[in-house]
Amino acid sequence: MKIYPQPAELFISEATEQVDEGCERCGVRPLERYRVVDYRGWLRVVKCRSCLHTADAQRIESPVLSGEL
Repeated sequence: MKIYPQPAELFISEATEQVDEGCERCGVRPLERYRVVDYRGWLRVVKCRSCLHTADAQRIESPVLSGEL
């Protein structure tokens, strides 16, 4: 079973959600919440788009296994 299918698109875009918080490192407001995958698996992160500081990261189930895709 494939956890995530091979993308057919040249560019992959992930929907983001604005979070009404300021970055503790650079002060930019608002932050963005979106899904990422790394060596730990799938995460939902809150990051600053300016300095890339991670304000929060929570493990989530694979979008395919959870039915999000």
